[in-house]
Amino acid sequence: MAVPKALLPLTSASTPRRGVLLVIGGVVAAAYGLLVAGFGQMYGQPDVPRAVITVLVVVTAAIVLAPPFLHSVRVLEALAARTFLDADLPVLPVLPGRGTGASLRGAAWYAAHLVGGAVAVLSLLVCVPLAVTLVARQAGVTVLAQALGAFRDLPVVPAVVLAIVLLAVPAYVVWGLGELLRLLAPVLLGPSAQERIAQLEEDKRWLAARNALARDLHDSVGHALTVTSLQAAAAERALDRDPEFVRSALAAIATTGRDAAAELDRALGLLRAGEAPSAAEAAAGDRTLADLPQLVDELRTAGADVTLALPATDGVAPLVSRAGYAVVREATTNALRYGDGTIGIAVETVGPAVEVEVVNGLGGGGAGHRGSGRGLNGMRERAVALGGEMTWGVEEGRWVVRVRLPGEAS
Repeated sequence: MAVPKALLPLTSASTPRRGVLLVIGGVVAAAYGLLVAGFGQMYGQPDVPRAVITVLVVVTAAIVLAPPFLHSVRVLEALAARTFLDADLPVLPVLPGRGTGASLRGAAWYAAHLVGGAVAVLSLLVCVPLAVTLVARQAGVTVLAQALGAFRDLPVVPAVVLAIVLLAVPAYVVWGLGELLRLLAPVLLGPSAQERIAQLEEDKRWLAARNALARDLHDSVGHALTVTSLQAAAAERALDRDPEFVRSALAAIATTGRDAAAELDRALGLLRAGEAPSAAEAAAGDRTLADLPQLVDELRTAGADVTLALPATDGVAPLVSRAGYAVVREATTNALRYGDGTIGIAVETVGPAVEVEVVNGLGGGGAGHRGSGRGLNGMRERAVALGGEMTWGVEEGRWVVRVRLPGEAS
C-alpha cells in the first residue's frame, strides 16, 4: 500500500539523514551566534576599549568567514549533499576551478546550510519540549507547565493530539528544508565550466594512459606467448638430437614467462592505484634499445634467423629508447607469427633521434596474411605520441616496417 504524500516526511528514510545534515548546520550556526553574542556583550561593557574589541571582531571575522569560500569546504559540502540528501552531484575535481563564481556559489550554499540548520534545530528545541510538557501536564507533572500558556488547561484528548502534532512538526520542517537544499545543491555546488573542462581533461589523460597500458600489455604478453610457443616447438623438435639446445630453450621460456608476469603485475598495479599513470609509467617497462641483443637471443632460440645492426644508443632519451625497443619487439613478434623466419633489424641514431627498420620474409599467407592490426596500430600510436612517424608495407617481396622517433616528444 502506497504511503500518502502528506505522510512522506514521517515515513521516509531520507528524513533522518536530512536531519543529521541540518543538525550539523545548526550546531555550526550556533557557534557563529555565540561569537556574535559574545562580541555584543563586550561592546556593552564601557570599561573595555572599543578599539581592542573592533580589532578582535575584524580578526575573528576574517577567520570564521574564510571557510565558506574554500574549495576544500565546497568539496566536503558536495560530499555531504550526496550522502545525506541524495543530491545529483558529480564528484568535484581536487583542484579548484579558476574564477570566483564557484567560490561564491559555495559560500551561498554554506549560508543556506547554516540557516536551514538553525531553523531545524530551533523547531526541535521548541516543539519537542512543548509536546513532552503537554503530555506530562496531563499526568500531573507541573514542571515547565507555565511555558504552555493558554494550552496549559487543555483536556486530555486535545492535549495528546496537539503533542502529536508538535512532535511531527520537526519532521516536516527537516524534510522540507532538506528537499529545498537538495534542489539547490546542483545549482550552488555543481562544477563550474572550468571544473568541467578540467575533469574532461583528466578523463582524457586517464583514458590515454589506460590505452597505453593496454597497448603495452598487447605487445609484451603477445610477444611472450609467441616466443614461448615457438621456443617450445623448437625444443620438442630437438628433444632427441640436441639436449643442450632444449635446455637453453626451456631456460629462455622461463625467462620470457617471468618477464611477461612482471610486466602484467606492473600494469595491474598501476590500474589498481586508482590514478592515471604518467607517460613514463605507461611506457613499455624499463627495457631500452640496449636490450635488443637479449631480444635477438630470444628470437633465435625460437628458431628465427635474425640479424641486428645496433649502434651505440647512449645519447638517446630513455623514453624514446623504450619506445624504440617496444616497436622492435612488436614488429619481430609479427614477423615470427606471419613471416618465413628471417628477420633483419637495423637501428640508426641521428643525434637524439632514432630510426628503426624491421624487415622479414613473407610467410605462406603472403602479404595479406596479417592479424587483427592491433600490433601495427599500437606501433603507429606509440610513434605518433612521441611526434614520430611510421610506414609499413611490402617492398621487393619482403615485409618492411620503418619507424622514426624524434629525440623529444612533440
